[in-house]
Amino acid sequence: MVGERLPLPESVGALTQMALRAYRRRFPLFFGTAFAGLVFEAIIAYVRPGDIGLFYAGSIVVDSLLAALVTLGVVADLRDGDRLTNGTIVARAFGRWGVVALVTTLVDIVTFFSSSAVFGPPESTAYGLLSLPIVVLWGSVSFASVIAAIDEKTAPATLVFSCIGRSIALALARQNFGRLTLLALVAVVPMLVEAVLSDQLELRKVAAWQFVANIPIDALVTGPLQAVFTVFYLDFVRRTTGPRGQRPVARGC
Repeated sequence: MVGERLPLPESVGALTQMALRAYRRRFPLFFGTAFAGLVFEAIIAYVRPGDIGLFYAGSIVVDSLLAALVTLGVVADLRDGDRLTNGTIVARAFGRWGVVALVTTLVDIVTFFSSSAVFGPPESTAYGLLSLPIVVLWGSVSFASVIAAIDEKTAPATLVFSCIGRSIALALARQNFGRLTLLALVAVVPMLVEAVLSDQLELRKVAAWQFVANIPIDALVTGPLQAVFTVFYLDFVRRTTGPRGQRPVARGC
């Protein structure tokens, strides 16, 4: 997939519509995987209640596989020529799963250690002054899983540690910053809902509150958001590396 030219529209609305159409095109595969992940994580929550480490590990396993599937499926469907079968997409996703899982882990660590600047008390957010910059940072690292899924040329050991830097550099480019901010604000909404639900369910001592507050929402939004970030990654590459209106190149950087 690396190096192929892919046609993309110019406007934010058209790019978003393209991403959601691409997700819908393989909806049974993508949503079926998300639902299977939901069941898998429900079993973990039932068998090992309160095991936070296992809970987060299961979430990374599911989210990274879904990210690889969606990114590879979306890019494949934007290509000219014959459409790849779901079986081919699944095989390729399993091949990229390990790298994407490691990158997802690093992104989650970044998010975890900076989350108090968005969801914490006023002192932690500097009375709101830190919230937007941190949200934009989260948006800028969200392209790392896209890069990890489609860049088959870089050695995995190098790719794992370079994806985040490459993602940030591309997203924060002057041409892309406005669109990045919009994407970041959209992507943080489910996280905000999950944070509020987690606080309320924990206060009410609801059983398996971590699962109830987070995983169903993840199952609904992770796939569509990954499709959107995949298409905007290709758009950002086009806007950064070529003149306006040039057909973009699906590269890993």
